[in-house]
Amino acid sequence: MASGGPLATTALIALASAVASLAVGYPLGYWLATLRRLRRVVTGVLLVPFLLPAFLVGLALRPLLGDALSNEGVALIAIIGAHVVMNAGFLAIVTAASLTPRDQYEAALLDGATERQIRWRVQWPQQLPALTAAALLVALYSATSYGLVITLGQGSVETLETQVARAALQNLDLSLAATLAGLQTLLTLGLFLAARRAGATPTVLFGEGDAFAGRSRWGGVVGFGVIGVIVWIIGGVFARAVLSGGGLFENIANLAGRGTRDILNLSVAEALGNSLRTLLVAATLSLVIAWWLSRRRVGLFVLLPIGVSPVVFGLAALVLSGYLPAGVAGSWLLLPLVQAVFLTPLAFQVMAPARRALSSDILEAAALDGAGRPQTLWHIELPSLAKPLAVATALVSVASLGEFGAASFLAYGSQETLPLVMFRLMSRPGGDNLGMAMAAASLFILVAFVVVWAVSSLRANTPTPEESSRA
Repeated sequence: MASGGPLATTALIALASAVASLAVGYPLGYWLATLRRLRRVVTGVLLVPFLLPAFLVGLALRPLLGDALSNEGVALIAIIGAHVVMNAGFLAIVTAASLTPRDQYEAALLDGATERQIRWRVQWPQQLPALTAAALLVALYSATSYGLVITLGQGSVETLETQVARAALQNLDLSLAATLAGLQTLLTLGLFLAARRAGATPTVLFGEGDAFAGRSRWGGVVGFGVIGVIVWIIGGVFARAVLSGGGLFENIANLAGRGTRDILNLSVAEALGNSLRTLLVAATLSLVIAWWLSRRRVGLFVLLPIGVSPVVFGLAALVLSGYLPAGVAGSWLLLPLVQAVFLTPLAFQVMAPARRALSSDILEAAALDGAGRPQTLWHIELPSLAKPLAVATALVSVASLGEFGAASFLAYGSQETLPLVMFRLMSRPGGDNLGMAMAAASLFILVAFVVVWAVSSLRANTPTPEESSRA
């Protein structure tokens, strides 16, 4: 068993993607923090790739890179580069959210510190825990981006995930698949221990605090470069949606069908219905569990499921389904239950720091005024945390809608989801099939942008102790 190669490749992709994303996202975050009127638009553009499923980004890049992907080195660089495009915006948001508050910056200036000293002796130590936690999240996602590897790697790049899928689905060798899954779990634990040693701590995202960013010319150059790449990729999807097949409107109308010569088991519209049904269950479960965990001391290990591939979860669920009640094992319900396992850490990453940052004075004032736990929850916590809740809901919803790995094991026939149908359309010849896939991808991109725009438009609504006592 030559597992050392895929293990090394998986580790390389994870670490290189995290380091490169941080190198791009850090100056990008400074530039983002200096924006005012255009900040919502820029944030939306930067975060769209983060919300898109990895396989969709791969499908968008594959026609643009063409035959160059047949070279293993080029394919590996393309995979890492795609991860940077997907995650740089997220790291920019974390960087902007963890900047030094303006009052601390001004106090340091009054004490005689230079801007350089403030940046390296005050700001960087404050940012390091949040950036380490964000980089860990990027590394975990990059180590489990099965859809991106199979679309850009095209068989030349082998990771633990691709070998797990091959061992389980093609060779029916479950013992080998379990061994490879164990190696991936060890890699995940290693990343966790390294991040914990560095003091990784999630930070509040999309906050309303007044932070000082300063000018960053390099950040502006990086910002325009990243936006240019994103527009190039997304523009390619939109262009193929218009130019392929019978044109945009015909491609959209064809989404009600099953592709050329009925190559699909169901229409794209029916697959979307399956995905929305799965989304509703998975998002509800993950948000409830993440809310419950957010007040408990669970450490970084609550993020552990993110580092275990959805392919592995899908395989495990498939194996264990023989021991489940027949009504669950053979139904669509199994997929959202599995998705909830690895969506919960994503919701926790957003909700936990925001909930812990909620002023204890407000909660104590409400308790002193006789408010019970349900009243405190309804009148204090939920209104105060409306924005982080909206962010968490948006992230897990879009992640569920575009999930590919577990669905490839658990959704089949009339239960197939939108990502599976889109991938099948892209894998078959014919302009109509490509046009349908690109039309569906274009709609997905628009939905992702609208979600980010809506979330960034929300305002924090934290009541004062006096307001909580009146409630």
